Amino acid sequence: MPYSFKLLYFLVFLVTTSLSAEDENFLNKGDLFPQINFTNQFEKEALLSLNIKKIIFVSDMDASKIAHSVLEKDGDAILNQSEAVFISDIHKMPALITRFVALPKMRSYTYTMHLIRDENVGSNIPRKKGSLTLISLEQGKIKSIEFADEVSKLNEFLSSNPSKKK
Repeated sequence: MPYSFKLLYFLVFLVTTSLSAEDENFLNKGDLFPQINFTNQFEKEALLSLNIKKIIFVSDMDASKIAHSVLEKDGDAILNQSEAVFISDIHKMPALITRFVALPKMRSYTYTMHLIRDENVGSNIPRKKGSLTLISLEQGKIKSIEFADEVSKLNEFLSSNPSKKK
């Protein structure tokens, strides 16, 4: 076998094993959702209550737009009624943009945002570019993880009763 084919097979093997290793680091159904020390958009500590049944997680701007379109009017009321929290991973955002542009904009939102500002925090939360990660919990344990790239799926998730799902 020529050297170039051996190298190609080796590279494919490395990429495949590294991708599966990364997948193993993500949270899965049955795992406890980690205790994370969040701050909100007002720079105050924001902890997750054990009563939380749903998590809406975003890690990019496109996903954030989907969530904001649903939560922009009565966000905290919707989240409270659904026993949900909104978590946004903003650690990749440059500090100056965060401080002088993003946070002032976030403070005008009608819902509380639990912010991840450190790349090592929340790195195990599954994510898909352009999609929301919707996590259902029961007593802190993950019941399901879904991805949504449509407003209708987020509305369905927020209106569902997780305790009645099997």
